[in-house]
Amino acid sequence: MAGTPVRLQYSWFLIGGVIVILFGPQVARIFPELGVWAHLVAAAYAVLLLLSVLAHELAHALTARAFGWPSTEIELNLWGGHTQFLTREATPGKSLAVSLAGPAANLLIAAVGWALIEALEPVGVLGMLASVTVLVNFLVGLFNLLPGHPLDGGRLVESAVWRATGSQDRGMLAAGWAGRAVVVALAATVLVLAATGSPRISLVLVVVATMVCFFLWQGAGDAVRTARARLTRQRHDDDGGGGAGGPQGPGER
Repeated sequence: MAGTPVRLQYSWFLIGGVIVILFGPQVARIFPELGVWAHLVAAAYAVLLLLSVLAHELAHALTARAFGWPSTEIELNLWGGHTQFLTREATPGKSLAVSLAGPAANLLIAAVGWALIEALEPVGVLGMLASVTVLVNFLVGLFNLLPGHPLDGGRLVESAVWRATGSQDRGMLAAGWAGRAVVVALAATVLVLAATGSPRISLVLVVVATMVCFFLWQGAGDAVRTARARLTRQRHDDDGGGGAGGPQGPGER
C-alpha cells in the first residue's frame, strides 16, 4: 500500500477474536433483534481497529517518504503495528515529525468522524459503528502520544535530548527510561482504581492493562539496553579501542 508492503500477522486474529468474544454480548444487549448477527457487528469493531492502526502506520510511512526515507514494510500484529524504513540524514526534527504523523492521522480521523456524526446524526448499528470509529481513533492517537518509548510520544523525549546533547543514543536512553515511567504510571492508575472499587474498573480492563504494560515495559527495556550498548561502544571507540561505526540502520515507528 502506497508502495510499501503490508503484512498482517496471524497474531492479529487473536486480538480480533478476543474483541468479538468481549463485545458480541454487549452489542446483543443493545440490539437484541440482531441475534447471532451481533457478533458480526463486534467483528466490525475489530476491523475498524485494524483500519485505524493501518492509517496510523501509513502516516508514518508517507511522512518518512517525504524525507527520502524509503519504507520497507508495514506490519500489523497483536500489539497494533509498526513501520520499518531506512533513515538517511536523520535529524531530531525529522524523526519527531515522522513519529507524530501517526497519532496526528488518528486524531484527524476522529475529528472528521465526530463532525460527520454531528452533521448526519446516524442511528442504530451505523451510528454505533461511527461512534466506535471516532473513539478508537481518538484513543489510539492519544495513547501513542504518551512520552515514552516505544510509543510515538517517546520520540518527543528522544528528539529533545538528542537536540540538547547531539547524541541520538542518549535521546533513546532517556526515552526508554521515560517509557518505563509511563508503565509505572499506568499500572499505578489501574491499581488505585481497583483498590477504590471504581465502577470504571473491570476484569477486562485489568487484563488489557496488564498486557499493554508488559508490552511497553519490554519495548522500553529494549531501548535502554540498545542505547547503553551503543554508548559503551562509542566511548570505547573514542578511547581508541575500535574503528568507525557502520551506517545507520533501519528506523521503526
